[in-house]
Amino acid sequence: MQSTTSWTVTAIVFAAFAVAVLLTLGDMRLASSQTVTLVAKQADAEVPLDDPFDSVWKGANPIEAPLSGQEIIQPKGGGNRTVTARALHDNDRLYVLLEWQDDTEDILVSRQTEFTDAVAVQFPVSHGESVPSFCMGDPTAPVNVWQWKGAWQNNIDQGYVDVQDTYPNLQVDSYPFEEEDVFYPARSVGNIFAETERTTPVDNLLAGSFGTLTQADDQIVDGSGEWRDGSWRVVFARDLDSGDEYSRFAVNESTNVALAVWDGSQNERNGVKSVSQFLTLTLSDEIAEGGGGIEVWQIALIAIAVAALTGALAFRGWQRSKQ
Repeated sequence: MQSTTSWTVTAIVFAAFAVAVLLTLGDMRLASSQTVTLVAKQADAEVPLDDPFDSVWKGANPIEAPLSGQEIIQPKGGGNRTVTARALHDNDRLYVLLEWQDDTEDILVSRQTEFTDAVAVQFPVSHGESVPSFCMGDPTAPVNVWQWKGAWQNNIDQGYVDVQDTYPNLQVDSYPFEEEDVFYPARSVGNIFAETERTTPVDNLLAGSFGTLTQADDQIVDGSGEWRDGSWRVVFARDLDSGDEYSRFAVNESTNVALAVWDGSQNERNGVKSVSQFLTLTLSDEIAEGGGGIEVWQIALIAIAVAALTGALAFRGWQRSKQ
């Protein structure tokens, strides 16, 4: 009996040690609450804005953020999705990389029945004791939203898609005001949604509750996105401090961040989206070296090996107790 107990204790101690090694190798933190923390370490190389698949992101620690359908206010919609989030900084700018599965690449909005894939990150404008609503903030606690759209990315990469591109067989006898801005009201007043020559696929937006989302005066958020093998990867970038009107970030400080995804093939747009709860974003002064922890498949393989060895130790102890 004593021998069996000894082997059981040995197996438990070994399993606990193996778990500790796994957490260390993967740079995973045991949660003290239900809040998920996204850690932005300092990049050890330049973070390119035109390549979301660049190897520099191997140094960032990924987290899995669950999303669910927006069911608070009409129009409701969206569904259950998972977004893999990573973040880096270079002491001047914050970079956020989001990745999620999407079987279709929806990048056109030139027809009334076409909707674009999109993704957004949302931060509180001001630090405070109260966290604003994760759905568009509230009047006393506004939020700063960075929204990337596949259609905007396509306009930059391939050029603006106009009516003639959408309907190549369209014939017009005469349109005398084609070059006069006054007959394009949205373009004339500078509406970002009507731009034909975009410099960034990301819109910098502000909101203080449902129905108040509006473009910010300063379009200061950069980024890019790429669809590959059934998944989107989108990177956002902005200076850590861009003024009191927008979210501000600092090394060794934390804030909140929420995520949202739109699937154009499912006719998702506006409030029809998948959203997360607020997560915690922390900017660390630690250098993002190496591979950013081990991959999920490596963790699974090690876990299987640990379970097998622990079982073998316990079985050996049971056999010895029978002798």
